[in-house]
Amino acid sequence: MGTANKPPKLLRREDYPLWADKFETYVQALNYETWTAVEEEKVLFLKEKKMLNLFQQAIKSEIFQLLQHNGSCYSIWHTLVNKDRGNPDMRKSKIALLKKEFDIFTQVKGESFAQLIERYCYLVNEMKRLKIDKPVYEYIDKLADALPEEWGTFIMIQQSNPITYARLNLASFIEKLEAHDLELR
Repeated sequence: MGTANKPPKLLRREDYPLWADKFETYVQALNYETWTAVEEEKVLFLKEKKMLNLFQQAIKSEIFQLLQHNGSCYSIWHTLVNKDRGNPDMRKSKIALLKKEFDIFTQVKGESFAQLIERYCYLVNEMKRLKIDKPVYEYIDKLADALPEEWGTFIMIQQSNPITYARLNLASFIEKLEAHDLELR
């Protein structure tokens, strides 16, 4: 039963349901803050398990097994982030490769306009992900230079108004290119 000084004792496993109610009441009456800490731990535990379940569903099992983590969601997340970033030497190599790829970017023979734009956007996103910053005009000029010769007149017309051209962002420039591509078809 328990007393004011002693909590109720669980003497047999089958008595658990009755004991749990008495124990909860005892702890809540004695020190409610202690009980809320238990409840908060329960909530955190449930959140952890839900997140772990989401990770297991979202990450291919072969990849998940290769991650070096301690089983906590925090550990899994930071392992993924660190895998993506790589070690400093690897990051340095990736950055150098992306910069070189940007510098030599051009249309590949047989590549459609849509494929060119997709490949370019992927390159720019990778550069931004690795925090390679360039002024907007460099992104626009590089894309303009990568277009085939038949786009020369269109690009010259765009550049003929330096104020409007200078205010373009990459997304609006790509929209203009896509509109012109539709006209060409």
